[in-house]
Amino acid sequence: MPSKLKEKPTRISSPFDTSILKTERTANQKFVEWINQIIRDQSLPIGFSEQETSGTDRKQPDIVIYPVRDQRSYGVYKSPQSSDALCVIELKPPYFDPFDFKELKKPAWEKAVQRKAAYFGCSNFQKLIWYKTEEVNKMADESSQIAGIYDLSSIESLESIEDTQVKTSTIKGIEKFLFTLVDVYTGKKPETLLPIDEFLIMRLQEKNHRLARLYKPIIRDKFHKDSAFAKKLGGWFVEQQWSFVGQESDFDKAARQTAYLLINKILFYQALKAKHTNLASLLIPDDLISGGFLHKLLEKTYFNYIKDNIDYETIYSADFIDQIAFPDSREVVEGIKDLVNAIKKYDFSKIGFDIIGRIFERLIPQEERHNLGQYFTSPDVVDLILKF
Repeated sequence: MPSKLKEKPTRISSPFDTSILKTERTANQKFVEWINQIIRDQSLPIGFSEQETSGTDRKQPDIVIYPVRDQRSYGVYKSPQSSDALCVIELKPPYFDPFDFKELKKPAWEKAVQRKAAYFGCSNFQKLIWYKTEEVNKMADESSQIAGIYDLSSIESLESIEDTQVKTSTIKGIEKFLFTLVDVYTGKKPETLLPIDEFLIMRLQEKNHRLARLYKPIIRDKFHKDSAFAKKLGGWFVEQQWSFVGQESDFDKAARQTAYLLINKILFYQALKAKHTNLASLLIPDDLISGGFLHKLLEKTYFNYIKDNIDYETIYSADFIDQIAFPDSREVVEGIKDLVNAIKKYDFSKIGFDIIGRIFERLIPQEERHNLGQYFTSPDVVDLILKF
C-alpha cells in the first residue's frame, strides 16, 4: 500500500507573483488549446477539454476532458447535461516533481472523484502522469495506479511554452496520451499495467533530474569561490578521462554524476537489505535539515556498515564528486529525504533480482552512460547484483 499521504512537495523553487500566475494561466490555456486541436484534427470520439470549470464542489480542475456526447455507436453516450468527466488534469510549473502528491496528485485525485472521472492526470509540462482513479481509491501499489507516463518536453520555464521545440514535443506527447486514452475508453485496448521496473526506472530518473538541478548551481558557485574545490573538480574530470573548461555542460555533468552516485548507494542498500535482513532500515529524522548531519547519518549508520562487513566497496567507496552530495541546502536535504522515502516504499524481497538488475542497468540512460564515461561500467553494478 503506498504511503503517498506523507509526501511533501518537491520543488526547485517557488516563485510567486502576478507575472508567474499569468504565465501559468497562459501555459494552461495552451495545453487546453493543443488537446482540443488534436481532438478536432484527429476526430477523436471524446468531448473537448475545458480549463478551470467550476463544479458544485467549488474546486476547479486545471483541465477537464469530457466523454463523447453524441456518438451512441461507441456505447459510452453521456447526455450534454452530464457533469461527469472522463479525465481531469492538474498542471504545475516545471520546478514541481510530476509525481508530487500534495500539490499535484492529491488535488487531481479529489477532483476526479468529485466528477466521477475514471482517470486523472498530473503534469509539470515536462511529463504527464496518467492515473486510474479506481486503483488510487483502492490504494493499490503505486505502479498499478498508473496507466501511462508520457514525456512532453524539456521546458524549464513556462515563458518558453510557445517555443517551437517545446510546442512540437509537447503536442506529440499529448497526442500519444489522447490516442491511448481513446483506445481504452472505447474498449479497443485494455487498461495497461505498468511493470514495476519500468515505473521505478522512471521514478528514479525523475529524482535524479530533480537533484541534479539542485546540485548544478551549488557546484558552479563553489567552483568560482573556492580555488581548492575548483582544483579538485578539475582533477576529478581528468581521472574520468574528460576535459574540463568550466562551461555549463561541465557543471551539468558533475551534477548528474553526483545524483546518480547517491541514488545508486541508496537503491543498492535497499536491494541488499532484501538479502541481508539484519541491515537497519533507512530512517531520516523529519526535523533533520543539515546536509552535513545527513551525510554522517547515512555514511556512519548505513553505508559504512556494508563496506566494512559485506564488501561492495565499488559502490560505497568515497569519491570526490560523491562527497559534494550533501551541501547545507535545505532543498537538497528535503530532496534526498524524498528520494529515500520513495525507494523505501518498495519491498525488494518481493521483486526478483533479475528485475532489480534491469532497474540498475537502465537507471542511467544509454546516452548518459556514454557521456559519463567508464565510471558506471567498470565494474557494472548489475554484475554486483547478479552475485546475489
